[in-house]
Amino acid sequence: MIGTILLLGTVARANEVLVPGITGAQLDGALKGQLLLEELNCVACHESSPALAATSKKAPRLSGIGARIHPDFLAAYLRTPHAIKPGSTMPDMLGKLPESERATAATQLTHFLLSLKPPTFAPQQPDAVAAAQGEKLFHSRGCAACHSPRDAQGHETMAETSTPLGKLEQKYSFKSLTDFLRQPHLSRPSGRMPDLRLPPREIESIAHYLLRDTRLPGHLAYTMYRGQVWEGLKHESIEPERAGTIDDFALTHLERIHHHMAIRFEGWINLPATGQYTFFLKANGGALQIDGKDVLSQVPRDRRGVVQVQGMASLAAGWRKLRLDYYHTGREPSLNFEMQGPQFPRQTIPSAMLSVSDQPIAAFQRPVVDRALADAGRQKFASMGCARCHDDVGVTAAPAMPLAKLNLEQGCLSGQPGAWAHFDLSADQRAMIRAALTRPSGFTATPEQSLQLELTRFNCLACHDRRGLGGIAPARNALFTGTAPALGDQGRLPPTLSDVGAKLTTTGLEGALLQGARPRPYLATAMPQFGEAHMRPLVGLFSQVDHLEKAVLPEVPNLQESKNAGYEMMGAKGFSCIACHDFNGQKSAGAGALDLVGMTQRIQKNWFHLYMRSPQRFHPGIIMPSYWPGGQTLRPDVLGGDTSQQIEALWQYLEAGTQAKNPLGLSRQSKELRVTDVAELCRGRSNIGYRGIAVGYPGRISLGFDSEEMTLRQLWKGEFANVDLGSFQPRAQDTMVPFPAGVPFHRLKSLEDNWPAKGKTTFGFPQNLGYQFRGYDLDALQRPTFHYEYGEVKVADFFEDVRGSDGKAYFKRTLTFTAPSGTAPFYFRAISGAKVTATDAQTFVAAKLKVRLTGAYQGIVREDELLIPLRLPAGTSTLTLDYQW
Repeated sequence: MIGTILLLGTVARANEVLVPGITGAQLDGALKGQLLLEELNCVACHESSPALAATSKKAPRLSGIGARIHPDFLAAYLRTPHAIKPGSTMPDMLGKLPESERATAATQLTHFLLSLKPPTFAPQQPDAVAAAQGEKLFHSRGCAACHSPRDAQGHETMAETSTPLGKLEQKYSFKSLTDFLRQPHLSRPSGRMPDLRLPPREIESIAHYLLRDTRLPGHLAYTMYRGQVWEGLKHESIEPERAGTIDDFALTHLERIHHHMAIRFEGWINLPATGQYTFFLKANGGALQIDGKDVLSQVPRDRRGVVQVQGMASLAAGWRKLRLDYYHTGREPSLNFEMQGPQFPRQTIPSAMLSVSDQPIAAFQRPVVDRALADAGRQKFASMGCARCHDDVGVTAAPAMPLAKLNLEQGCLSGQPGAWAHFDLSADQRAMIRAALTRPSGFTATPEQSLQLELTRFNCLACHDRRGLGGIAPARNALFTGTAPALGDQGRLPPTLSDVGAKLTTTGLEGALLQGARPRPYLATAMPQFGEAHMRPLVGLFSQVDHLEKAVLPEVPNLQESKNAGYEMMGAKGFSCIACHDFNGQKSAGAGALDLVGMTQRIQKNWFHLYMRSPQRFHPGIIMPSYWPGGQTLRPDVLGGDTSQQIEALWQYLEAGTQAKNPLGLSRQSKELRVTDVAELCRGRSNIGYRGIAVGYPGRISLGFDSEEMTLRQLWKGEFANVDLGSFQPRAQDTMVPFPAGVPFHRLKSLEDNWPAKGKTTFGFPQNLGYQFRGYDLDALQRPTFHYEYGEVKVADFFEDVRGSDGKAYFKRTLTFTAPSGTAPFYFRAISGAKVTATDAQTFVAAKLKVRLTGAYQGIVREDELLIPLRLPAGTSTLTLDYQW
């Protein structure tokens, strides 16, 4: 039956329609009243000027509401909208009715709305893993600038000053909320809710977060983890991957069971009788808890198959809390979990005995539209005036009295429910509306007032300040983050709107307001898109309102000389702008400020000249230095020391856009590093870590070595690498042979033991295993020998590019060990990451890689690893391997 659920968790608030932008707006009472008239869509009932009608907020579209909104929420909201969603601009249309009639009318209206299109709404279980990511995104991408931030329990912490959301899990399904967030203007055409143009995965994560308290019946909850699961689920290297519900413990219900994965099953089991129960587990590893007490445990092993274990517990009848951790680290995934006890012979546990809760949860039942109720609802939709706002359902309603003829002390402005739309207006808000309605008939807002109205209407000043007004509230400041901390607040806070019409060109304004351009990609907050129809007026208003004094724009006698001077000043031998600014897609070595290429299309030349003379004037506290303090240049040797000519020279140089010649000192004139007749070496960040070393050899083969873990990580052929300041990227990805992270040597107690690996917070790794990197030296052909230590053993690691009889180049690797007498034996891991096959005692193949040992050494194969046992004599010894691919 529709409307039977009790909606919980609403927050009591003083009677007041909440339009957040109005509070801090620089508007008089009458203009604030005008905004309230627009936000309440008063013109839908009361005839007024076309201008007011054009800017008024249109009501949500209702024709497809049966697919978007939970029918119980819809009925409850129609019955008491201000109790369900305090601060809502939706009027209470049923407030004048007795409670019994109000409930009947709400049910009739609900059936009518559900009859418009098939009601396909169906709730879905949220993914707890995605919800955790969604929590971060909700608070960092801009949602919490308008809507209230939430604490760990999901409670709104700033509800009084935020656009209300309410308990969304009672309103939306996962599908309907993600559809809305992707295209909010389809159902809310007035654009107050913007489109953040987020990637689909981020939208889904935010939806999972906002709906995380959705409660649906089910048998078991599960969470899947990946990483070094043999270390336990609390290990810092473990990452949750996804979550959901499942019928029972059968792995066949789950997709994508990866190697090195764990699954935590959680729920309740309904035991038929009190007594002793035995649980049987067959798996590579696992652990069982009942009512928080350990029942059985088996440590997983990466080098074996499944084992069988069992545990016993004395348990009372009824619902008992259960948690089973399953580890897949061996061969094929395999899990068999059985129970035996009173009135229960040994068998797998049927889903009928399992539940996600020990309390009953009602299943959602899709409503069946009652035609008689729908017909009655259709009549009420017309007679009560609902159709005046919601005009997309094929129902018409007679207009009410024009605004100009209203008694301003009665009806909607009386503050009392009655035969009119009852808004939750405070006395101050009613006074504002009266002030707006009593203005002279010929009143026209000034351009400045019109601009303030637009900024307030779309709550722009929640993120941006303008001439000391608005800006981020102190309580929300920490929510704004970025990826360029060296820029300070400019690297995380949205830019000011002060004088922005004198700063940006029409192209720049349109890019930001209409096209979603992001010249500051380091800001986590997304620039919202409200729709061109709503933002187009701002483009003209900014340009009309904002003006600055005219800068001195000099005549340029020699254009090429000016461009050459700009090129010099931009580079490392000039003002070194590229030390902080990105340039043409190449990252700076410093702060990472916005890319200078394309600036002349966004920025007005007049503003550029004024800004370059005094950056602190426009951005107090900016880290950018002034190169013309007091109008005097720091480079009197350039263009005769003329300040205006120097600034103009920078502009002329940048006007070339992406065709501008890379300034001196910008990484390299080409990102590609090529190898000639000697080896080339580059160091820094790459996909193998922060301390990678790439070496390209004249034989057109290359390697990547991780100096942090002292291990070979990559081999490839062909072109060497692209390099940037502090980083490199191999070029020939199609010939790449990758090796997983991990140290080269280790003393295993058993061949079933796992090879050690670094976790996210094990900062002492691999030094805690006795490793120390001692640098490298170069031979005459610039080929490095890497020097490092494994405990008491010193290692010199040299790669030589040689050619086989077929003329193809390959690596001959020579490891030279210097060890004291009595060195304990250990293993060298020569291959890992792909299944290894031995073709003879000294030759091994893994995917497209072949490794051949020389001398007396032989290898041991452990599925995806080749281990070479080492018993080192006192003094010096060598191990030589050939790598061919």
